Amino acid sequence: MTVRTKPYWGGITTILVALIVLVIIDQVRYLFVYPVPDTGMWFGDETWTMLTLRDLATSGVARVPEAIGSSLAHSNGFINGSVWLSGILYGLPAALFRSVLSPVAMGRIVTMLLALISVVVVYRLTRSLQTLPDAALLGIFALVTSPAFYFSSHSARLDMATGLAILLFFWLLLAAFDAPFDKQVRFAFLVPVIAVISLAVYVHVPALIAIPALYTLWRTGNLRTLKGVATAFAGFAFGAILMVGVYWLSTGSISLLGYGYNQYYNVATSLPVLHLLSWRVQKINTIDRLIQVWDVAWPIVIALVAGIVTRIRTKAPLSRRERFLMINTLLLLFSWGLFGGPAVFYNIYVLPVTTVCASILLMPALPPTALDPPRGALLITLVILLAGYAVLHQERFGAVGARLTTENARAIHALIDPVASAVRPPLVLTDEPAINVMAGDPNVRLMTNHLLLFGYENLPLDQILKEHHVNYLLLYSTVRWHSPFRHLADSLYVLQAERTGTLTDQARTYENPDWNEIDTLRLYKVQ
Repeated sequence: MTVRTKPYWGGITTILVALIVLVIIDQVRYLFVYPVPDTGMWFGDETWTMLTLRDLATSGVARVPEAIGSSLAHSNGFINGSVWLSGILYGLPAALFRSVLSPVAMGRIVTMLLALISVVVVYRLTRSLQTLPDAALLGIFALVTSPAFYFSSHSARLDMATGLAILLFFWLLLAAFDAPFDKQVRFAFLVPVIAVISLAVYVHVPALIAIPALYTLWRTGNLRTLKGVATAFAGFAFGAILMVGVYWLSTGSISLLGYGYNQYYNVATSLPVLHLLSWRVQKINTIDRLIQVWDVAWPIVIALVAGIVTRIRTKAPLSRRERFLMINTLLLLFSWGLFGGPAVFYNIYVLPVTTVCASILLMPALPPTALDPPRGALLITLVILLAGYAVLHQERFGAVGARLTTENARAIHALIDPVASAVRPPLVLTDEPAINVMAGDPNVRLMTNHLLLFGYENLPLDQILKEHHVNYLLLYSTVRWHSPFRHLADSLYVLQAERTGTLTDQARTYENPDWNEIDTLRLYKVQ
């Protein structure tokens, strides 16, 4: 393939950069309100993730002390409790600024910074493959205008960090592929080490990069010789010993999965790879997942399809390096289908790498100099229209999130502030829509409701609440959902006050929030 050495840095490039910046700035306006913290619509789990990382940064153990009576209050085990790098990135700032920012607010700031870094890395990786700037920017434009980027870059979860880690690992694999034969032995050791240590970001990272790593070691010849196999195994062993050693030093345990029915078991047992013969599971994993990808990443899907059509029409071949990246991307998608699960947040794991592929495929459609006026005008018109649509979409969703977040915070403070105390903070058990606000209030002690799903104490719920001296219950109910603790509240507690309004996105969509449906927040006091 002919390498284009004189890219056109004129009007289209300038417009693309300006539109990308515009879309991202508009997204940042709603950083703390969209999606609403711990979104019920997509099961965000933001606060407990941040509480886990905050405790990891301060105590060395990944747990949620506020999940009283739950297995989450204890170590999650080595597999899901070794997120040391994420503990530094998220947990340390959350601990340092806990008196200023709520856990989710701090986490979303970190996530947004990682999202911006991801955009830069996508561009640099794409350009390293001799791709035109315009093609690289078109891919990035498709990425940032995707709804998946909007809500993933705003979530205090580890999804964006996972996507960035996979992106950086693919750059390492490309470096291994480019290395001369006499330098391959260092990559035979380094690739397995980094693959294992990536567990320090999130358990999903090594699960998704394992097959691409093995393919790279085989493609570079490292798995075809005894020396290469031995070196790769040594790298794997070194990484594993390092991670296990750090975990043991911090927790005094080498338990792989933790104790009791914890969050890791809940996720692991539902992985598609464990239900290959289940039509219901595989329908969700294939058909439903494809529909979901279109819903949240349709600009990238369009860019991919357009790129494939372009390559077929122009018959432009892929270079060796491009083919290598494409094959590894297909292997990543295969791993994602087996181990990633169909949750909507998980799409960002593969979208940055997929964006690089879309840019590569699109490059033959762009000449080495300026586009001719008709095609240039058409492309400019299309990207401006798409940017306008993206901003209108973001504004509408952000406005919904702002209203829900504001009304919810007002209702919480109206009920909690009168009973809060700096001297003797009361213990308050509450549902997900309130835990972020409660976790950021030093005058109350938060108890999450995780003991329902991940119960650790073999006792009735009412006895657990009495045993831990829970002073108040702060419970939600909507037209279609109510707190599972309501049946206990009426018998063990006295209704003290309540507030109504539009308080949560539980059973409410951002497309059609239905403001006529009123939610209720009730405060119960122990008898």
